[in-house]
Amino acid sequence: MRLNPARFNRHLANIGQEVRWRRSYACACVGISGQPDPKHKLCNGKGVLWAAPIDTYAGVSHQTLTPELAAAGNWDIGELVLTIQEASAMWEFIGKNDRVLLKNSTDVFSSALKRGSPTERILFSVKDFQRVFWLDPVTRNPVEGGLPQIDAMGNLSWPAGDGPPDGFPYSLTGMRFDEYYVFKNNPQDRGEHNGARLPKRVELKAFDLFNRSIVSA
Repeated sequence: MRLNPARFNRHLANIGQEVRWRRSYACACVGISGQPDPKHKLCNGKGVLWAAPIDTYAGVSHQTLTPELAAAGNWDIGELVLTIQEASAMWEFIGKNDRVLLKNSTDVFSSALKRGSPTERILFSVKDFQRVFWLDPVTRNPVEGGLPQIDAMGNLSWPAGDGPPDGFPYSLTGMRFDEYYVFKNNPQDRGEHNGARLPKRVELKAFDLFNRSIVSA
C-alpha cells in the first residue's frame, strides 16, 4: 500500500478548519547581545516580525495531554496539534514563531485599558467588539460608550465624543479569534514512501503565551 498525498489533501479539506498563517522573520533590531530592542515599535520589542497573512486550511487534532509531552513538562493549557496537508501554503515553510489563526474558532475577551496610554493596543485578532464602559468619576456608575475601530497595528479609535475620556481607565469586551504560534522549530515529516509529501504534524501554543517564550534571532 502506498499513501496518497492527494487523498490526504481532500480528506483534510473536508474535516479541517480554515486558518490564517503568518510567517515569522527575525527583526533587524536584535543587537550584538542577541536581544531585541525593547523600544522598537515595529516588533513591539519581541524581536520578531510577521508577514502578511495567507488564508489556507489544516487539520486540527483533538487536544490531549500525551504522556510524552506531560513527562517533558511541555504541555500547557491552550495548546493544540496541527496536521498540515501538502496542498497548504504552510507545508513547505512553517517554522518557529509562525502564527496560525483559526478562522472557525473564537472565544470571549474582556480587557481593562487606559485611554491614551502607550499600552492602549490590542495585540490579538478581534472578530468584533460588544461593550465599552468606564466609571463616572463622581457616582462610580458605569458609563456606556460606543464601539471602537481598530487598525492593523491594534490601535483603537472612536468618533469624537463616543469613547472614554483621555486618561480614563475603561473596560473593552468582545470576541476574538483563537490564535497560536509555533514555539519551536519542530514540524514532523512522515518518513514513509520515499519522501512523499505526506501531512506534517506541528505543535503550537496559544499566542497569549508568546511573551513568555524565549525568542532568538
